Amino acid sequence: MSIRIGAAVSSMLGFSLEILCREILVANGWQVESVGSFPDTGIDIIATEPTRNERIAFEIKYTRNPIYPTSALRISSERLVESASAARINKAVLIVAADIMPKIKERVEDQYQIQLLNLDDLLSLASIDLELLGKLVNLCEIDLSERNLDGNITSIIKPIRIKKPSDTSSTQENEKVGINFIDALRGIPLGKDGCYKFEDTVSDILKYLFDGDLTGWHQQKRTTDDLHRYDLICRVIDNSTVWKFISLNLDSRYVLFEFKNYKDEIGQSQVYSTEKYLYEKAKRKVCFLISRKGPSENAVIACQGAMREHGKLILNVDENMLIDLINSKISGDDPNELLFEKVDKFLMELPR
Repeated sequence: MSIRIGAAVSSMLGFSLEILCREILVANGWQVESVGSFPDTGIDIIATEPTRNERIAFEIKYTRNPIYPTSALRISSERLVESASAARINKAVLIVAADIMPKIKERVEDQYQIQLLNLDDLLSLASIDLELLGKLVNLCEIDLSERNLDGNITSIIKPIRIKKPSDTSSTQENEKVGINFIDALRGIPLGKDGCYKFEDTVSDILKYLFDGDLTGWHQQKRTTDDLHRYDLICRVIDNSTVWKFISLNLDSRYVLFEFKNYKDEIGQSQVYSTEKYLYEKAKRKVCFLISRKGPSENAVIACQGAMREHGKLILNVDENMLIDLINSKISGDDPNELLFEKVDKFLMELPR
């Protein structure tokens, strides 16, 4: 149940899209430079236009969400402009494997002086080769019949010139906040001495990560009989794939978060006590059990039993996963992608 597996899967899918974009550019007549020719630049692809001897910097973003978060678009754009300028490249293209609202696309392009390509643009470029198109459709798990492809492929990639480095204050602030959270998390003492600090810090981290996906943040909420208290409860907003799945498919409009600052792995008794807070009729069937060391083997079995027997989803999140999620946010990726991998893996591997 290690989050490192989920993070690795997400990274692998992103890397697969990057390789596929290289092949798509080559198929469209672009000269793509080898990765070794531009190490440590923060740029995914550098390629030369077919009709001009001009290098273009490309950044690739993979997501299963139908729409890429605007905040992540801004961070990715700022980082791309900064990286391209540092590499003395005058044009840049951000490719996002998702739909982007035309107004958002226009705003981002105007603000950061880059070109933004969405999933339809990428599919259109891939349509030059049916094998490449098939690979892209499978990787992004989409229905091609619902897409709007552009037949004029040669006019799709037309980046504007970067006149000056964009203001990167948003990226710097986001990175500063994220790094401070990681440092604060690692500095919390294990056990009772740090339990309240852990609860407050992780609550703030969750708001930093999922403020656009969850609302109505209520900490230390007591049940009406005043016998039980859960650490944090939120209402789900159906903005991204993972939260939409939780809301619609699992019929859970509310999500609980329980914080365990234990020195050791949590046991099955903690899972059983958490399970008591989940009720189908209250539309409250999902809980993220957040701990420092993750679950024991018996705790994992208890979580599987809760899902299999009662339809209650209890997912374990350890300190390493929290750090992975924060780093994802810092880099301009969508943290929901890692969360989706976690949910998907748990349900796919659920034993009988």
